[in-house]
Amino acid sequence: MSPVSTLEIARHAGLEALADAFCLADAESRVTYWNAAAERLFGISRTDALEQPLWSLLPGDAGSVLRERMVRSERGAAVVPLTVLVDGELFARHLAAHATTLEDGGVAVHFRDSTAERRLTDRYAQLLESIRDGFIATDAEWRITYVNRAAEVLVSLRRERAVGTSLWELLPPEPPELGTTIRATMVDRQPRHLSAIHPRTFTGRRFDAWTHALPDGGVSILFEDVTDRLTKELELARLAAEAEEASRAKSRFFAAVSHELRTPLNAIVGYTHLLATATYGEVPAGAVRASERASVCAEHLARLIDDVLLLTTLEIERLPVFPAAVEMEPFLGNVLPHLRQQAEAKGLSFSVDLPLELPPVFADPERLRQIVTPVVSNAIKFTSRGSVGVQARVAEQPGWMEIVVRDTGPGVAPGDRDRIFEAFEQLGDEARSDSANRGTGLGLTLARRLARHLGGDLEMGETGGEGAEFIIRLPLAARAATQLLADE
Repeated sequence: MSPVSTLEIARHAGLEALADAFCLADAESRVTYWNAAAERLFGISRTDALEQPLWSLLPGDAGSVLRERMVRSERGAAVVPLTVLVDGELFARHLAAHATTLEDGGVAVHFRDSTAERRLTDRYAQLLESIRDGFIATDAEWRITYVNRAAEVLVSLRRERAVGTSLWELLPPEPPELGTTIRATMVDRQPRHLSAIHPRTFTGRRFDAWTHALPDGGVSILFEDVTDRLTKELELARLAAEAEEASRAKSRFFAAVSHELRTPLNAIVGYTHLLATATYGEVPAGAVRASERASVCAEHLARLIDDVLLLTTLEIERLPVFPAAVEMEPFLGNVLPHLRQQAEAKGLSFSVDLPLELPPVFADPERLRQIVTPVVSNAIKFTSRGSVGVQARVAEQPGWMEIVVRDTGPGVAPGDRDRIFEAFEQLGDEARSDSANRGTGLGLTLARRLARHLGGDLEMGETGGEGAEFIIRLPLAARAATQLLADE
């Protein structure tokens, strides 16, 4: 085909209007068409280009690269650096060159200005070179196209050897899920993640790996070295286990000591009571007062030992519970009378709000008594004047009952709302209690732990700064039965 006829065909096809450079050559690689954009881009007129060897006219080594690649297939591609003169100034450009073999043995070459893409690629490359994670990219044929500096170190791949090589020649066969994951992403183009894999040849380290599909049909694999993090997590888990075991050992020790203290203490309480009641005969009045004080102190110590014993039993999870359906009216009717007496002895009014036909809760009656009693006693203890009230109600959240205890005492500061439930913690506000009436600091701690042991909770309510409100939340028996059926 002559250059003239080729030019006419090209014009008819609209190739003259292209902004990209386009040229054709015959089977002997002689130029048969050179469009206007090629004239502007390469600075070679159409007249000078026609009939010239195509590969010698292309800038840089583009000709030799494209020709070499086309020997291996019918297509070739290359990125060509080029310096162009615009209004008297030189500008560095990058051209994406694509060559295709035609049916008559000729060649069509298309040059597209890829400078903006190349600059964006360079920015991404700088970013990938700066990260600490390893990054590998492949094309659609599994050939590695990019390996960043971190990947060279983390996964022992030399960039010069890796680029252009099939990924499967370098990827270790173990663990098999790594290769399976990469292939799956290539097929369905969906990202995936593997945790703490241990590739056999990757320097003995452990990695998290992410796979993503690339626009050109390839995939990328990002490796994050998690060895140090996993080592720290294992060490923290070991230390936590040791601390837990130490706590259990402490609890077992306290439980044993508490049991041993209880026997002689019972004798002290009993004998001081015998002295105070003149069981062994008349004793001086001073001795009676002394024995009464000793008895009060011994009983206080006994309560402390009982609380410590209960706390340690809870901590080592040996506290037995026997849950059943508990009706509120008879239960509170049995627990509250002696608490009412305590309140009235201090001049406090004591109210109980117990609606009719409340549904039963699912709890151990004895453990529930050990929850309600210290919460109400605490309210009485820290209220100097006013009232203490107990209310039972069905909670707004379905399936739950609430026992609410309110007082008109000084309340609890926002910063102390969590601290008040800590073991042996007392707020230290003398306005809340006189020294003779201060407790062990275990009542609310035990009440909350027991409530949670029964599947409920104990928390503070909102009072607007007036007094304090504690809410004991317990599962209704119907809810517990439904849950048991679901578990079966």
